[in-house]
Amino acid sequence: MITSAPVIGVVGDDVPRQLLLALGARPHRLTGSWTGAIDPEAQQLLGATDAAVARLLTELRGGAEPLDALIVCNDSQANLRLFYVLRATGSNVPVHLLDMPREASGPARRFARSQLEALAAFGAAVTGCTLDAASLTTAADAEAALGDALRRLRSRRRAHPPLCAGAAALDAIRDAARLAPADAVTRLDTAGAQAAPVPSGAIRVHVTGSSHPDVTFYRELESDGRCVVVSEDHDTGDAAWLGEAVRGETADHVIEGLIDAHFARVTTSATSSSEGRAALTRDLSREAGADAVAAIVRELDEAPLWDLADQRDALAGLPFVSVRVAPGGEIEAARDLVRDVVARAVPA
Repeated sequence: MITSAPVIGVVGDDVPRQLLLALGARPHRLTGSWTGAIDPEAQQLLGATDAAVARLLTELRGGAEPLDALIVCNDSQANLRLFYVLRATGSNVPVHLLDMPREASGPARRFARSQLEALAAFGAAVTGCTLDAASLTTAADAEAALGDALRRLRSRRRAHPPLCAGAAALDAIRDAARLAPADAVTRLDTAGAQAAPVPSGAIRVHVTGSSHPDVTFYRELESDGRCVVVSEDHDTGDAAWLGEAVRGETADHVIEGLIDAHFARVTTSATSSSEGRAALTRDLSREAGADAVAAIVRELDEAPLWDLADQRDALAGLPFVSVRVAPGGEIEAARDLVRDVVARAVPA
């Protein structure tokens, strides 16, 4: 009899997928959406918080996602509120909080180790499996193949002109964070294959700011062919923690390697310094050959606003535009952004 792998939902971007895969689970990233209904009770429970998270709580309370368990990362105040609401009001599935420290030190490494060990224990309780050398190696191979596919997609996006538009790439990356590894590789490698070619004169845009829960904003940004998103540094796109593989003789060795990888990352605006975020924006936009950088910030997702001044300075003259997006104002904000980008940027 063939049984499917238990599905463990993941909110946030701190979970090392290799551990869940080695335990026989399928990680499934949950992001909410730009648009859609918000249950008034869900909004009341969360208070004043990012609309994407309120929509996610609405979906979870409605049972839209068939999950066996849920992991919530403490990588934003909105996500932390979500965890406490789920714990206080009850959930249909077991819920676990992953609280990874941000700056490396001896005590931070010890705390990170205890967090990943607790994560592994939670996953083992869900799947009935335990970590061993063979399962960790198999999971590392699968996740490394995903990383290779992401690099191939990145190369297609950075071609002149791009061989894959930003909306198609973002949609594929979001799917990859939910699919079984082999299916995820196929999804990434076929991203944009059926789409019309990107116009050769399109302005190449790097996106920063809030994460994008779906492709709504990208699709509108690219809709008339004047702009194309070639890269981003938010955590649901190319900067998502996908494809990280660590090989080691024991589970302890792998966990230590994953801790190294965690501390080497520049994470979200809520958890990284503005200086680090600005350097990441500068480096990725240059590597992608961007003509302009666009900071897209959702209302009540305040952390990216603190990065804007440092990002503008780090870009050293590269056109930098920003837009605040209120719930219901996504289309108008995207059109305003296109207008500003076109007015300030010259295609290479």
